[in-house]
Amino acid sequence: MGVMDRFERRLDQIVSGTFARAFKSEVQPVEVAAALQRECDDRAAIVTRGRTMVPNEFDVELGPHDYERLAMYAEPLGAELAAMVGEHADEQGYQFVGPVAVRLVLVDDLETGMFRILSGAVASGPAPQAPSVTAAPASVSAALEVGSSTLALTRRHTVLGRGAEPDLR
Repeated sequence: MGVMDRFERRLDQIVSGTFARAFKSEVQPVEVAAALQRECDDRAAIVTRGRTMVPNEFDVELGPHDYERLAMYAEPLGAELAAMVGEHADEQGYQFVGPVAVRLVLVDDLETGMFRILSGAVASGPAPQAPSVTAAPASVSAALEVGSSTLALTRRHTVLGRGAEPDLR
């Protein structure tokens, strides 16, 4: 995320926070949907030409009032928001490493009308509690481990870099 992206995100937080506090407006699902799309766009990582990966697991942190109001809809709302993220990814040409999941999470430090999105790329199931080592598939002679993900290096030569020519960016 570049300097301008951080500046834009911080400015958005300040403006949204000011209006939320001034008007005591509650979090609306449409606001969460837009934030999830922005999170995908901001966290998109180009892996190879034509392959852009985005997070697939999202925690929507809500303050007590908003969580209480939306908790009864947590399951269907999470499924609907996950479907919306999937549609956005299809439109943008993004790919996921696992199934898309959106969860509502209660936090005490947020006021009414405020929320945060935390995201991650998780290959399958819930995030592991302790760090684990993922073995490369048996048919692969080399692998690149990035965080909790392992990328199989299946070619004889794999070029890593930032330009347009590398196999992995």
